[in-house]
Amino acid sequence: MHNFSCMISPETFIQDFRDLRRKSPQCGSWARASENCDYGDIMVVSKDSYMCFNSGNCQNAYYCEDSRQMTDCCDCTFCEGCELCYECVDCDNCYDCNYSQDCSNCRSTDFSYGCKRCKNCFGSVDLRDKEYCMFNEQLTKEEYEKRLNDFDYASASIRDAAFAKVEALKLEMPRMYTHQLDNENCTGDYVYHSKNCHICFDTRHTEDSGYIIQANLDMGTKDSWDCGPIPTGMDLCYDVGYAHYLFNCHHLYFCGNLKECNWCTDCFESANLFGCVFLKNFDKGYHILNEEVSEEDFKRLVPRIEEVLKNNGIYDIWDLINKEVPAQPVIEARDMKRICLLCESDFVLVNDEVKFLDEHKQVWPMYCPPCRASHRINLRN
Repeated sequence: MHNFSCMISPETFIQDFRDLRRKSPQCGSWARASENCDYGDIMVVSKDSYMCFNSGNCQNAYYCEDSRQMTDCCDCTFCEGCELCYECVDCDNCYDCNYSQDCSNCRSTDFSYGCKRCKNCFGSVDLRDKEYCMFNEQLTKEEYEKRLNDFDYASASIRDAAFAKVEALKLEMPRMYTHQLDNENCTGDYVYHSKNCHICFDTRHTEDSGYIIQANLDMGTKDSWDCGPIPTGMDLCYDVGYAHYLFNCHHLYFCGNLKECNWCTDCFESANLFGCVFLKNFDKGYHILNEEVSEEDFKRLVPRIEEVLKNNGIYDIWDLINKEVPAQPVIEARDMKRICLLCESDFVLVNDEVKFLDEHKQVWPMYCPPCRASHRINLRN
């Protein structure tokens, strides 16, 4: 039986948290189950990759970002399931493709845009199931190979001329307003295999969530709002950035494998933490500011601390770390049409968002979605 002596003061919580974070170690990088992946960050289940960021399941990849399942690829961004590709953006399941964008299931297709299931094409736009096309012109195999042999990839001027010709061709073709696949009732862009998502971007395997960005590693979120970049495997979470495998957690940065934790940074494999920094394997008991407290004190102090945060205008984890206090008190108006306190732009809360916030006892947002996302992004090194 523990004999707790709690010295935590709700009135000084903000400064106490900042002092604790200032004297605690900060994680220099986030790599999980990876080998020989030097000079990158947020690399998971990868091997022999260099200067890659926010990527997973990669092997022999170089200078890739926000990509997954890449093999022998270089300078690719927002790509998935590609092999032997160079300078590609938003491509998936492509092989031996270079200088291409928004291509899917293509092979040996260079300087192309929006092509699907094509092979041996060059400088083509929005083609489907085609072969031996150059700048959308159908050629014979012999004609195609002869023209391709005459193309000098090493010449910057020749490459620039090819890019210019492709850009002109793109203006003649219809442009999809959004990139979605295997979705149901989703808004946003670059959303895949998801359901009931509101204004999400670069997101995969996400359900019943809103304002999720860059959920493109192992899996996305469920029943969560305002999470990302890099939210992986989260349920019932709010205001979380760069974290993985969480349940019912709010206001976290750089955390993983947590349950019922709030206002924490750099914590892992733990539960029932509030305002903690750099803790790991604290899955027993209750902790505030890294100090173990009784369950009774935890339940008594947390509401009082949350009231102090609200009264000092601390609305998200960035505020707790950086915002000057005292600030203006919280605006109590329950109007779903709001004006952002940071950029002064208008924004509107949606019904599902309000339902989630009220169920989780969270303050209605005082910042617009882009400003909230920028706060989480700006916490990173």
